[in-house]
Order: sequence, then C-alpha cells, then structure tokens
Amino acid sequence: MPIKISEMGKIFGVLFCILISNLASSYAQQNCNNYAFSRNTIYATCVSLPVLNSHLHWNYHSSNSTVDLAFRHTGSDTSQWVAWALNINGQGMVGAQALVAVTGSNGSVQAYTSSVTSYSTGLQPSPLSFDVPSLTAERVNGDVVIYATLVLPRGGTRFNQVWQVGPVYNGAPGMHGLGADNRMSIGSVDFVSGETSAGGNA
Repeated sequence: MPIKISEMGKIFGVLFCILISNLASSYAQQNCNNYAFSRNTIYATCVSLPVLNSHLHWNYHSSNSTVDLAFRHTGSDTSQWVAWALNINGQGMVGAQALVAVTGSNGSVQAYTSSVTSYSTGLQPSPLSFDVPSLTAERVNGDVVIYATLVLPRGGTRFNQVWQVGPVYNGAPGMHGLGADNRMSIGSVDFVSGETSAGGNA
C-alpha cells in the first residue's frame, strides 16, 4: 500500500527533529569536553546539563570517596549568583547542600557553602552535612566556574542534584526565576558511571 505524501511529510518531520536533537546533543557534549579551564585541570567526566546553560565536570577518587569537580555556568551576567548542590536525603531545593558563587557588579566572585533548610532561603553561608575541603570560584569570559572537592557522604556515589541561577541585590542572592528551566534543574548524578538525569526523572 503506497504511503501518502502527507504521511511522508510527517515521517520526514520526525526524522528531521531527531537529527537536530542529536546534533545539538553532540555539540553540547563537544563544548563540555573541549572546555579549557584557566587552571589547566583535566576532568575525566563531563556532562552538559540540559537547562540553565550549565556543565558539570569531575574526577572521582574511589580510594578516599572524594570528588574534585567544576560546575560551570556559561553566559553569566554580572550581579548574578549560581549554585550547584547535592540533596542526599531527598529531591529538590529543601535539604540541598549547595555550593554557591555570587558575582558582584565589579566582576569579583565569592564562593561559599549553604545548607538549604526551607523555601524561603536567602542562601546564607552555612556548613554542609559533608566535608568540602576546597572551594573557590572564578569568572572567565562570561563563564562562572565553581571548583570544589567533596567528601561524599556515607561513601555513596549516586545522589540527587540541583542547580540554579538567580539575581544579586545589594550583594546578596535574590529569588531565582520560576520558568520551566528553573523548575527542571533537578535530577541525579552518579559519580562512577557518569550517568545523570534532569527534570526529576531517573
């Protein structure tokens, strides 16, 4: 039975969408893997997160259950904060153990940790439930990069993750947007397999 022209158009449309999606994914992965850090650090694993122009790079050390990581947000504005977090006991923002970088109007970047205990958080500096022996941040060519070493809690390797971006008012983080990308910036990360998810889906 011959295929109608309208049906062929639909088939070509689907194939075209798949092709564009694959090309976009390939480009994002190349952008992730080919990024040259100012410290010349090489990370074994890199994942381009699907929303908020963000990338996660890391080296996992099984001998002492630590991770050296870099969280990178591209195209960052001045007077903006970015954050990446693990939520080891749940999903979403509440309970997140966050690494925060706040960019001032002069371009300087301050990095600190913040344990999120409620939805009304102002991302105030506070200790996390696990050790962070090293934490710094920088702004390079419009990218904000958070560098950290984490001692993974309970020796685990798979956790829920959250990342977010928002404005800075008078030197302090303000409320982030509530658009689709902001609401989809949750998921999971496995530091051994390199598998990640987003949008709350495994």
